[in-house]
Amino acid sequence: MKLLKIIFGISLIGLVCIVIAGHVSPRFFVKTAYAYVKSEFTNLPDIPSQTLLNLSSDQRNIYIIVDVRSSEEREISIIGGSIDQAHFESNIEAYQKKKVVVYCTIGYRSGFYAETLRRQGLDAYNLSEGVLGWIQAGGLLVNTDGQITPRVHVYSRPWDLGVKDHVAVF
Repeated sequence: MKLLKIIFGISLIGLVCIVIAGHVSPRFFVKTAYAYVKSEFTNLPDIPSQTLLNLSSDQRNIYIIVDVRSSEEREISIIGGSIDQAHFESNIEAYQKKKVVVYCTIGYRSGFYAETLRRQGLDAYNLSEGVLGWIQAGGLLVNTDGQITPRVHVYSRPWDLGVKDHVAVF
């Protein structure tokens, strides 16, 4: 029992340190959170936001970006050119030869979906650090009218620690 209390105490101290560091450095918070996510999906390939941002338009044509967040989250903003999961699934045959990049807020929900797609034989990747990593890499977001927006839905309050130059909505 004493060992359990020690482990719990160390874990709690670690969590507090991460939250404090998140207030100081949103980038650190996102990278640390994604490290935990990545440990859940050890065999799932991911693609860094910066890699996707650096692709030429010809190179980008071989990718399809799928947003697995809820409709409420997508109504605030999306990565330009992305499609939602329902649209992807209803047209899945059209994307068989594409590299499928899946994203959510930090990569957890998208990790599960990307694993499912890989089991179905698709070439699927998790967007490293999700939409929070995307904005920190300098990626733009658009609203439902296709206009660039600083607003980003962060799923819930703790994730607003990963936002610096955008307006967090939850």
